Amino acid sequence: MSLYRDFLEWQEKLRALLEEGEQLARRAEGLEQENALLRQEREATVVDEPTGGFEALSQLYDEGYHICPMSFGRMREEDCLFCLNFLRNKGKKE
Repeated sequence: MSLYRDFLEWQEKLRALLEEGEQLARRAEGLEQENALLRQEREATVVDEPTGGFEALSQLYDEGYHICPMSFGRMREEDCLFCLNFLRNKGKKE
């Protein structure tokens, strides 16, 4: 290869890296904004009653998220026996 062709390849790789860096920066900015919104929502949620935490977990489960320790916060595709067991047992204690 000639020096000029090497330079052109290097230049193209540099352009690709710069574009990837810009995409990552945009993604990071979007995630930071989403995180800020979620923090605001969390701070706005006030739990006054002792059962409020249980109700919040029940609501999270109803919205399609796991509440069991193994998969907490992940989206559910179907019912989870661990989550359902937790909800059933917590309901018995109160």
